Amino acid sequence: MPNLHGNFSAKSATETVLNVTPNAWAALPTIPMGGRALVEVTNKGEHALYFSYDSDSVIKLRAGIKTGMTRIFPIQEDLVLYGRSGGAGSVRVVITEYK
Repeated sequence: MPNLHGNFSAKSATETVLNVTPNAWAALPTIPMGGRALVEVTNKGEHALYFSYDSDSVIKLRAGIKTGMTRIFPIQEDLVLYGRSGGAGSVRVVITEYK
């Protein structure tokens, strides 16, 4: 289990860029980094970006971020984070994973 208390300092990082549609939940990222301890997601699109840990979730019940915002998730590789565009078009998403 990763130690996120005190002075957490990443030893490596991986960055992935995805286009997330409004039609279905997409895993962020598609293939997780092994041994990760933290995921940072930035919305670079024109619409809100919504998050879920359940790919069958209703979008109106989920938390989201606006354009230009970043959200941090202290999750390991065995937990899947899903994203979905809240508008009519795709959202460009930058996912940075740390371990």
